[in-house]
Amino acid sequence: MKTRILVAAVGLPALLAVIFFLPDWCFGVLVAAMAVIGSYELMRAVQPALPKGLFMFVALMAALTAAAMLTGAGEQAAVASAFVLMAGMSCAAIRAYGRSENVGYTAVLAAVFGGALIPHFLSALTGLRMMDSGRIFVLLPMVSAFVSDSGAYFVGKAAGRRKAFPNVSPHKTVEGCLGGFAAGVAGMLLCGVIVDAVTALPVNYIAMAVYGIAGNLAAQLGDLAFSLIKRQCGIKDYGNLLPGHGGILDRFDSMIFVAPVLYWTVLLWPAI
Repeated sequence: MKTRILVAAVGLPALLAVIFFLPDWCFGVLVAAMAVIGSYELMRAVQPALPKGLFMFVALMAALTAAAMLTGAGEQAAVASAFVLMAGMSCAAIRAYGRSENVGYTAVLAAVFGGALIPHFLSALTGLRMMDSGRIFVLLPMVSAFVSDSGAYFVGKAAGRRKAFPNVSPHKTVEGCLGGFAAGVAGMLLCGVIVDAVTALPVNYIAMAVYGIAGNLAAQLGDLAFSLIKRQCGIKDYGNLLPGHGGILDRFDSMIFVAPVLYWTVLLWPAI
């Protein structure tokens, strides 16, 4: 627990520094790096014996897909990347079938997910950062994901009694889920109060509450979805890059779902 808190104490200020003080392209590079590592972690979980060249292929496509958001070509890049990955990995699977280095078709689908969809969804953070008031908007998925997660953890520890999804996430309780939901909405409203207090920007609190609800539901779904992948692959963590947290996918799994949901919600109903 101490290691977990220490990593968060160092990483959070560094992340905020990138958001508030560095240009868009620096934040885009950070998101692309997260996408590359996340794609590698997913591929290693699904089929760890893949040839190294295929890992590099998926990682390269993940980087290009995430970076494309900076050029305004995010949608086209995601479609093109998905096609290239599907075609390239299918060729590798066909060529390797029946040999010792067999490439399962699960790996083909995981490559499309990890190399095209995950970076595209994460690049919604870059899209938020490039909006008017983007430095504020890009905080919203982080508040939703991290505050919800913390609320669920502490409420679950203190009052958790009933298992919510014991086969997928054994430690997740109904009480923890409800605590995370309440914390996520409260955190989003508090974010609105802070923006209202320190800037001249008008804040729509109803919209902020909607962000909190939508973001929390997406966060909990993302957490469960990536927990399910771990259970099916028989692993505890996706990696050990972040001591006390695991890998990028262990820490940012919910962000993959939250970022696009809040990006679309902000586009439809800007609260600031």
